[in-house]
Amino acid sequence: MKQKKVVSAIGLVTFILIASLATSSIIFAAKSSSVKHQIKHLLTGRECQECNLSGANLSGIFLEGVNLENANLENANLWSANLVNANLKNANLAGVYLISGNLIGANLEGTNLESAFLEDAYLGGGNLKNANLKGVFMKGVFLVDADLEGANLEGANLWMANLEGANLKGANLRNALLLDTNLTGAKLNGTVMPDGTRHE
Repeated sequence: MKQKKVVSAIGLVTFILIASLATSSIIFAAKSSSVKHQIKHLLTGRECQECNLSGANLSGIFLEGVNLENANLENANLWSANLVNANLKNANLAGVYLISGNLIGANLEGTNLESAFLEDAYLGGGNLKNANLKGVFMKGVFLVDADLEGANLEGANLWMANLEGANLKGANLRNALLLDTNLTGAKLNGTVMPDGTRHE
């Protein structure tokens, strides 16, 4: 009798595990289908405000001038993507791969880029006012004449970054790495420097 109960219990656990895995697979497939649908919508209509593209693979895609305001692109792959003059205002780009991405003239005001990878990305003349760039890897990034007023760059890696003429008024650079960083002509009024002091 006890043996039958044990077998029944094992059978029940197995059933629950299989059901759980099946449900997870259905949810994953539905999410994957939804993301693909929204990518198609983005590529055809050139806009996808507030859409969910988290984890999407948009590597090397031509997205010049697209409107992604308030969109969720967390952990998306945008390696070498062309986002020239794109509108990414208030979008969630936490953890994205934007290595060698072209975002010249892009609007990233209020955008969350925490822990993103922006190595060798082009952001010249971009609007990054009040953007969250905490812990971002920005080695060699091109930010000439970019507007970073009020941006949070705490702990960001700006090794060999070019911020010539950039507006960093009121920005937070606490614990940021500024090794071989070009700050020629940058506006630093009220900027919190890596050592915690405020630039006057």
